[in-house]
Amino acid sequence: MQYVSIKEDTAILAVSGIFGFNRCKAVNAELGQSFQNGCTKVIVDFVTTKHIDSAAIRMLCDVREQVHPENFSARNANGRVLNVLRSGNLDSWLKA
Repeated sequence: MQYVSIKEDTAILAVSGIFGFNRCKAVNAELGQSFQNGCTKVIVDFVTTKHIDSAAIRMLCDVREQVHPENFSARNANGRVLNVLRSGNLDSWLKA
């Protein structure tokens, strides 16, 4: 998988560069595959993400609801990505 790696029961999502509408379909497909493989948690790692658009935010909101908020978190957001999360009051997703 290009965007999702699996560690035990957790799908770790990492999109390099721009995480936007054009990548949502592929990311969603990989997450679906990880859920079929038994993942019940999702961590979004923004370490190499330079920008995120509203389509990706919407997709992540849907994923968060699917796995339940307590099983969803994000990390390593900075720069533009952190600003987008803050502007949408989504910085509560971020865990240390």
